[in-house]
Amino acid sequence: MDRSKFMSDIEQKSASVQEHVDLRSRRSRHDINAALATLLLRRSYNAIRVSDIAKKAAVGRGTFYAHFDSKDELLRTQLEGVLERHILVSTELPGLLDASSLFAHLREVPQMYSALMNGAGGPAVSRMAQEILERRINAILDAREELPASLHGRFISASLFTVLAWWSENGMLQTPAEMQSIFAELCTTAFTKKAL
Repeated sequence: MDRSKFMSDIEQKSASVQEHVDLRSRRSRHDINAALATLLLRRSYNAIRVSDIAKKAAVGRGTFYAHFDSKDELLRTQLEGVLERHILVSTELPGLLDASSLFAHLREVPQMYSALMNGAGGPAVSRMAQEILERRINAILDAREELPASLHGRFISASLFTVLAWWSENGMLQTPAEMQSIFAELCTTAFTKKAL
């Protein structure tokens, strides 16, 4: 067997092994994410340990830590995905964002929202979600704003999570579209200049 053919065979086998490892890694990561989501349907975020997540995902703690540095990093990753999928951020929108899809999502899984936002860990989780949203808002605001972009982004983000908390505390009676309208009205009113 010539050397080039031998090296080609090794490279092909190596690529095949790498594909298998990548598939296993993606499956483990998916299972870990799904495990946290499932556990959040039954108990608060603070009551969930890394060992609980690993057991539910049928992976070892070492596998968990190969993918995430901590339970908080896993949560941050999930929050980034949810907020990216369910909130449209644009300077063309009243209040800079459309969270109708997020309102609809939370209406489908109110127990998950409650598990994250209530209890001792609630303020930290809320702040984490607000920071993620702030970064997205600040990215679209330009330097010509009369207000500092970081303050504007924080105000909008905190306002959304205040509206979400109010809606949840009051039984989620309004539709997601109604809540988006209320949110946009509150933000628009806050940033409308009034003549003195």
